[in-house]
Amino acid sequence: MKQGTTIITLDNGYHLWTNTQGEGDIHLLALHGGPGGNHEYWEDTAQQLKKQGLNVQVHMYDQLGSWYSDQPDYSDKAIADKYLTYDYFLDEVEEVRQKLGLDNFYLIGQSWGGAWFKCTLPNTVNI
Repeated sequence: MKQGTTIITLDNGYHLWTNTQGEGDIHLLALHGGPGGNHEYWEDTAQQLKKQGLNVQVHMYDQLGSWYSDQPDYSDKAIADKYLTYDYFLDEVEEVRQKLGLDNFYLIGQSWGGAWFKCTLPNTVNI
């Protein structure tokens, strides 16, 4: 799988910044807090896991409206009502998973991202 930064285009036309670090057969999709947080605290996760003897490929991204990803005009009520919803973010995680080609992975999240542990996701996720 490709290392480094990739910009993915969602089916809705918006673009998300993604980054993959580390090597290995174990895949970890890291979700940041927010909405409005960013990926920064996941940046050295692969390196820290490697120090523990774990070869893990860590995939992180900035959610829609966050840092390097597209910034919708949330002051427009119609846009806010469409994209600032629990269902939208759940669908976004699934679309990111598909576009990154993650068929079997672990999901980790912090704060808002951690809420996804309570979600029903496809059988491809390990929590």
